[in-house]
Amino acid sequence: MLRSKKIESNSQFNINYVSFIFIYLIYSSIFVFLNNYFPILFFDVLNINRFILGLIQFLAYSILLLRPAFALIIDKYRIKGYQRKYYIIFSGYFLSLIYIFLGFSFSNLLMFGVFLLLIFISSTMLDVSTKSLIIDTSPTNEMKKRAFFFITVGDSIGNAFPFFLYFVLIRDIYSINSWTILLVCSYLLLLPLLGILPLINENRPKEAQISRNFENSIFGYSKNQITNPSFKFLFPLLCLFIFFAFSDIIFIYPFFPYLLTKFGIINFNFFNFLLIFYFLLNILSTSIGTFLIKKTQPKRLITILIPTIGIIYILFTVVNFTLFVLLYFIGCTLSVITNLNISVYIMQFKKRGRTIHFHMIATFKNIAFFVFLPLGTLLSSIVSTEALFVIGALLLNLSLIPLTLIKE
Repeated sequence: MLRSKKIESNSQFNINYVSFIFIYLIYSSIFVFLNNYFPILFFDVLNINRFILGLIQFLAYSILLLRPAFALIIDKYRIKGYQRKYYIIFSGYFLSLIYIFLGFSFSNLLMFGVFLLLIFISSTMLDVSTKSLIIDTSPTNEMKKRAFFFITVGDSIGNAFPFFLYFVLIRDIYSINSWTILLVCSYLLLLPLLGILPLINENRPKEAQISRNFENSIFGYSKNQITNPSFKFLFPLLCLFIFFAFSDIIFIYPFFPYLLTKFGIINFNFFNFLLIFYFLLNILSTSIGTFLIKKTQPKRLITILIPTIGIIYILFTVVNFTLFVLLYFIGCTLSVITNLNISVYIMQFKKRGRTIHFHMIATFKNIAFFVFLPLGTLLSSIVSTEALFVIGALLLNLSLIPLTLIKE
């Protein structure tokens, strides 16, 4: 009898892990289209005014600042007795529906802006509710790492699938019809997500015990309460660290148009072909990152990796295509390892059963997106993308200042 209960519990969490894969597969695919291929569509095909597009992005990305409000709503209000489950289901379905509408609105900037805003509302709610579920149902660091591994698997496949569709379907990069077919075919990704969302389980595993390492962490976590007297000092430092740690998003929007212009259509298509295998690199990087977490402190690893990534960004400005591709994939590997360590590092913030502290810190990642992605779009009409690489490297390294001030 005991064994059957354990098997049932394990099967429930296997379903959750599969759900995490599909949730972040869709989540990442949508943002690959938005941040990698829509810029080519807007800048090189439709010749959209970058200043107007930047303003629309500022308005749409402002929704990301509401992450703490979403976390408070999810913490406070239950739906049919569940704290997280139905928020995940409803936001997942709504995101899928709006993404379909978005694909038919790119020729109208106003409509695109409205649907982009709705995309951010639903995707932020989906991300907040999913990670709140992980915090609630994963009382040990080991369980959190396992959940984040499956998130990264989904994220990795989601990052690769749009590149596969591009390689297979796009024959004329300047044809509107080709891009329409690409977006319509991307809707096939939504089908498995819609089927698996209702199966998500919210029950906490009975056999899990809170690890002593988690209880004795620098945040003084004990019985779901943060008791460390220095928490008020650590909290703003962590927020500043997260803000600058994701500031390199400043060059993401003009990045693909830059590659197309600098290296030509043949090299650009070859680069896209290589990106099909990006998910393998991502999964390998996650495995390496998980291994390194066991061997060293996340803070120490982050302090080494961030300056290295900054150097790679600067080298982007002077290397040929072959070295550029090599450096790009090295940088991607280091970024995945860094982001995994950052996620584990900040996920310890939970007080009296509420996840608001974690989401308040994570909101500064959204603030970085809100500030730096539209800013990069605006600046791309004034300065070169090479200059944005250098600016991104400098901003990224600023994150080390608040991180260094956090004493363990």
